[in-house]
Amino acid sequence: MADDTQVRVGVEGTFVVAPVGTTAPTDPYSAWGTGWVDLGYVNEDGLTESLNENRQEFKAWGYNNAVRTQVTDRQTTFKVTFMQTNYLTLALYYGVDAADMTSSGTGASQFLAFEEPQSTEPMYYAIGMDIVDNDKPTRIIVARAEVTAKGDRTFKSDTNQAFELTFSSLTAPSGGSAITRQFGLVTLPS
Repeated sequence: MADDTQVRVGVEGTFVVAPVGTTAPTDPYSAWGTGWVDLGYVNEDGLTESLNENRQEFKAWGYNNAVRTQVTDRQTTFKVTFMQTNYLTLALYYGVDAADMTSSGTGASQFLAFEEPQSTEPMYYAIGMDIVDNDKPTRIIVARAEVTAKGDRTFKSDTNQAFELTFSSLTAPSGGSAITRQFGLVTLPS
Protein backbone atom coordinates (compact mmCIF):
# COMPACT_ATOMS: atom_id res chain seq x y z
CA MET A 1 0.00 0.00 0.00
CA ALA A 2 1.26 3.46 -0.85
CA ASP A 3 2.20 5.43 2.28
CA ASP A 4 3.78 8.87 1.88
CA THR A 5 4.98 8.80 5.52
CA GLN A 6 7.48 6.12 4.45
CA VAL A 7 9.17 8.37 1.89
CA ARG A 8 12.42 9.69 3.37
CA VAL A 9 14.95 12.29 2.36
CA GLY A 10 18.31 13.13 3.90
CA VAL A 11 17.46 16.58 5.24
CA GLU A 12 20.48 16.79 7.54
CA GLY A 13 22.98 14.56 9.23
CA THR A 14 25.98 13.96 11.42
CA PHE A 15 29.20 12.04 10.79
CA VAL A 16 31.20 10.82 13.79
CA VAL A 17 34.40 8.80 14.29
CA ALA A 18 35.84 6.90 17.25
CA PRO A 19 38.55 4.38 18.00
CA VAL A 20 37.63 0.85 16.88
CA GLY A 21 35.79 -0.90 19.70
CA THR A 22 34.10 2.24 21.08
CA THR A 23 30.59 1.47 22.33
CA ALA A 24 27.93 2.72 19.93
CA PRO A 25 24.32 3.64 20.71
CA THR A 26 21.82 0.78 20.45
CA ASP A 27 19.04 2.88 18.90
CA PRO A 28 18.82 5.78 16.42
CA TYR A 29 17.48 8.23 19.02
CA SER A 30 20.27 8.17 21.63
CA ALA A 31 23.18 10.59 21.64
CA TRP A 32 26.61 9.40 20.58
CA GLY A 33 28.51 8.52 23.75
CA THR A 34 32.01 9.03 25.05
CA GLY A 35 34.75 8.60 22.46
CA TRP A 36 32.70 9.58 19.41
CA VAL A 37 33.77 12.87 17.79
CA ASP A 38 31.57 14.87 15.40
CA LEU A 39 33.54 15.95 12.32
CA GLY A 40 31.38 19.04 11.79
CA TYR A 41 29.71 20.44 8.72
CA VAL A 42 29.28 18.23 5.66
CA ASN A 43 28.82 19.94 2.30
CA GLU A 44 25.42 20.07 0.59
CA ASP A 45 26.04 16.83 -1.33
CA GLY A 46 25.49 14.96 1.95
CA LEU A 47 26.44 11.30 2.26
CA THR A 48 26.71 8.77 -0.57
CA GLU A 49 26.58 5.06 0.27
CA SER A 50 27.66 2.53 -2.36
CA LEU A 51 27.16 -1.22 -2.10
CA ASN A 52 29.12 -3.25 -4.64
CA GLU A 53 28.83 -7.01 -4.93
CA ASN A 54 30.55 -9.55 -7.16
CA ARG A 55 28.83 -12.88 -7.72
CA GLN A 56 29.97 -16.22 -9.04
CA GLU A 57 27.43 -17.98 -11.25
CA PHE A 58 27.12 -21.76 -11.23
CA LYS A 59 25.63 -23.23 -14.40
CA ALA A 60 24.50 -26.78 -14.95
CA TRP A 61 25.76 -28.69 -17.93
CA GLY A 62 23.55 -27.95 -20.90
CA TYR A 63 21.71 -24.98 -19.33
CA ASN A 64 22.09 -21.31 -20.30
CA ASN A 65 20.98 -19.83 -16.99
CA ALA A 66 22.68 -20.13 -13.64
CA VAL A 67 21.21 -22.59 -11.16
CA ARG A 68 22.82 -20.75 -8.26
CA THR A 69 24.88 -17.66 -7.51
CA GLN A 70 27.24 -16.95 -4.63
CA VAL A 71 28.45 -13.56 -3.41
CA THR A 72 32.25 -13.63 -3.64
CA ASP A 73 32.97 -10.02 -2.73
CA ARG A 74 30.92 -7.30 -1.05
CA GLN A 75 32.19 -3.79 -0.45
CA THR A 76 30.28 -0.96 1.21
CA THR A 77 31.68 2.56 0.98
CA PHE A 78 30.57 5.92 2.34
CA LYS A 79 31.62 9.12 0.57
CA VAL A 80 31.36 12.47 2.32
CA THR A 81 32.94 15.91 2.01
CA PHE A 82 33.77 17.66 5.28
CA MET A 83 33.75 21.46 5.24
CA GLN A 84 35.59 22.13 8.50
CA THR A 85 39.36 22.13 8.97
CA ASN A 86 40.06 20.52 12.32
CA TYR A 87 42.63 18.07 13.64
CA LEU A 88 40.50 15.04 12.71
CA THR A 89 39.69 16.07 9.13
CA LEU A 90 43.40 16.78 8.67
CA ALA A 91 44.37 13.43 10.25
CA LEU A 92 41.90 11.51 8.06
CA TYR A 93 42.86 13.27 4.83
CA TYR A 94 46.63 13.19 5.26
CA GLY A 95 46.83 9.81 7.03
CA VAL A 96 48.52 11.20 10.13
CA ASP A 97 47.77 10.00 13.65
CA ALA A 98 46.63 12.85 15.90
CA ALA A 99 49.32 11.73 18.37
CA ASP A 100 51.92 12.76 15.75
CA MET A 101 50.58 16.33 15.53
CA THR A 102 51.70 19.27 17.63
CA SER A 103 49.82 22.38 18.63
CA SER A 104 51.87 25.50 19.28
CA GLY A 105 51.38 29.17 19.98
CA THR A 106 48.39 30.88 21.56
CA GLY A 107 45.49 33.03 20.40
CA ALA A 108 45.92 34.46 16.91
CA SER A 109 49.35 32.79 16.54
CA GLN A 110 48.19 29.27 17.43
CA PHE A 111 48.82 26.57 14.82
CA LEU A 112 48.81 22.81 14.31
CA ALA A 113 51.74 21.12 12.59
CA PHE A 114 52.70 17.63 11.44
CA GLU A 115 55.01 15.90 9.03
CA GLU A 116 53.55 13.52 6.50
CA PRO A 117 54.99 10.02 6.97
CA GLN A 118 57.14 8.56 4.20
CA SER A 119 55.08 5.38 4.24
CA THR A 120 51.70 5.32 5.88
CA GLU A 121 50.23 2.48 7.86
CA PRO A 122 46.49 1.84 7.58
CA MET A 123 44.47 3.80 10.12
CA TYR A 124 41.24 2.19 11.29
CA TYR A 125 38.25 3.93 12.83
CA ALA A 126 34.72 3.16 13.92
CA ILE A 127 32.38 5.51 12.06
CA GLY A 128 28.80 6.55 12.63
CA MET A 129 26.38 8.40 10.42
CA ASP A 130 23.01 9.90 11.27
CA ILE A 131 20.66 10.81 8.44
CA VAL A 132 17.68 12.77 9.73
CA ASP A 133 14.34 13.52 8.09
CA ASN A 134 12.42 15.44 10.79
CA ASP A 135 11.33 12.74 13.29
CA LYS A 136 12.57 9.81 11.15
CA PRO A 137 16.23 9.12 11.96
CA THR A 138 18.44 6.61 10.18
CA ARG A 139 21.69 5.57 11.85
CA ILE A 140 24.54 3.60 10.27
CA ILE A 141 27.38 2.31 12.44
CA VAL A 142 30.51 0.78 10.91
CA ALA A 143 32.57 -1.19 13.42
CA ARG A 144 35.86 -0.79 11.50
CA ALA A 145 36.59 1.36 8.46
CA GLU A 146 39.46 3.08 6.75
CA VAL A 147 39.80 5.95 4.31
CA THR A 148 40.32 4.39 0.87
CA ALA A 149 39.88 7.38 -1.46
CA LYS A 150 40.48 11.12 -1.18
CA GLY A 151 39.24 13.89 -3.45
CA ASP A 152 41.32 16.80 -4.66
CA ARG A 153 41.56 19.87 -2.44
CA THR A 154 41.04 23.21 -4.18
CA PHE A 155 42.45 26.44 -2.80
CA LYS A 156 40.77 29.52 -4.27
CA SER A 157 38.59 32.39 -3.13
CA ASP A 158 35.23 30.98 -4.20
CA THR A 159 35.71 27.40 -2.94
CA ASN A 160 35.62 25.91 0.54
CA GLN A 161 38.86 24.12 1.53
CA ALA A 162 36.98 20.84 1.94
CA PHE A 163 38.05 17.25 2.59
CA GLU A 164 36.37 14.68 0.32
CA LEU A 165 36.83 11.22 1.83
CA THR A 166 35.57 7.74 1.01
CA PHE A 167 35.45 5.25 3.87
CA SER A 168 35.37 1.50 3.18
CA SER A 169 33.86 -0.85 5.71
CA LEU A 170 36.11 -3.69 6.83
CA THR A 171 35.58 -6.91 8.72
CA ALA A 172 34.59 -6.13 12.28
CA PRO A 173 36.88 -6.98 15.18
CA SER A 174 36.19 -10.35 16.81
CA GLY A 175 34.02 -11.43 13.86
CA GLY A 176 31.05 -9.27 14.86
CA SER A 177 28.75 -7.40 12.50
CA ALA A 178 30.60 -5.05 10.16
CA ILE A 179 27.66 -2.64 9.76
CA THR A 180 24.66 -1.97 11.99
CA ARG A 181 21.68 -0.12 10.56
CA GLN A 182 18.91 1.46 12.62
CA PHE A 183 15.75 2.98 11.09
CA GLY A 184 13.49 5.06 13.32
CA LEU A 185 9.72 4.75 12.88
CA VAL A 186 9.94 1.56 10.79
CA THR A 187 8.13 -1.51 12.10
CA LEU A 188 7.76 -5.16 11.14
CA PRO A 189 4.28 -6.33 10.19
CA SER A 190 2.25 -7.98 12.93
